[in-house]
Amino acid sequence: MMTTFGLLIAAIAAYWVYNDARGRGHDRGTALMWSIGTLAALIIFLPLYLLLGRKPPMKPRRNDDFIDVEAVPVDEVMKCPMCGGKIKEDYKACPYCSFTLKPKCTACGKELNREWRTCPYCQTPTDAK
Repeated sequence: MMTTFGLLIAAIAAYWVYNDARGRGHDRGTALMWSIGTLAALIIFLPLYLLLGRKPPMKPRRNDDFIDVEAVPVDEVMKCPMCGGKIKEDYKACPYCSFTLKPKCTACGKELNREWRTCPYCQTPTDAK
């Protein structure tokens, strides 16, 4: 009767050790070895496992090298060349100082870069100096 009770306690402890080891990131073989050791020699292996075998539970690691571009909202932000206010790149004029960010050609109406001296579409000279 006493042997059956001791074996039952060892089996319960071995089951707990196996599940705890798996939950803390040990592979199946290592968890099974700790569990078999606990079943065979409860008084020796259970304290050894509690002192040496338990490692902190593994948390899913975030890979800092990987950036999911589609999951991260990105606002294309730049500074206004006139006032230095933060503005989006697709703005036509600065909302802070009303500076025209993307001038249009006076002849054809197409957008121009501020640095261009001539419209590349209709060859009209721009107002840039």
